[in-house]
Amino acid sequence: MAASMGDAFRGAVDRILGNWPVLKLAVTHGFGGADSQAKAEWLVGAIYQWFTENANIETYELEDFLEDVLNTEFDTIADDGSLPEVAKMICGCYKLCQHGDDVQLRERLDKLPPCNLANCQPAAVTEQELGHISSGDEDEGENNAPSLSNSTPPSQQQGDTEETMETDQVEDDGWTTVGKKGKKR
Repeated sequence: MAASMGDAFRGAVDRILGNWPVLKLAVTHGFGGADSQAKAEWLVGAIYQWFTENANIETYELEDFLEDVLNTEFDTIADDGSLPEVAKMICGCYKLCQHGDDVQLRERLDKLPPCNLANCQPAAVTEQELGHISSGDEDEGENNAPSLSNSTPPSQQQGDTEETMETDQVEDDGWTTVGKKGKKR
């Protein structure tokens, strides 16, 4: 691929990912930590490099890569069905760049809808999902990770009693308050 077409492909990837609400939300809300913007920029470069160094990358491979990056770097799952669309769009733009079809590439990019985060709404979480989230790995036995609880007031959390340190309390709403693990004093 010629240098100018390489630049065109990199620009296309940047524009596609920049218009992708899932990634835009993850960056805007800092799901990737303080480096969220840098991670998004890295993703553009990584996709560009992957395509230029490898032949015949399939859409499903790019889809899997994007899914992994969202999960590991942004702690995000794209459950809106956009992953296959984004992967297909990027692969299609790469093929246009390979064939030097700059006009078709511009037309395709101009048809991209602008990313309007105002149209995004939080997903409704069902009680079943909450139960799955709260029970999570607790059945695994030796999970030393702290659990979050909304049932103990902050004043009581600071002055833990022996009772809260020794037993787990199940509240009416299904939340489990987990006491501190460690030596008694």
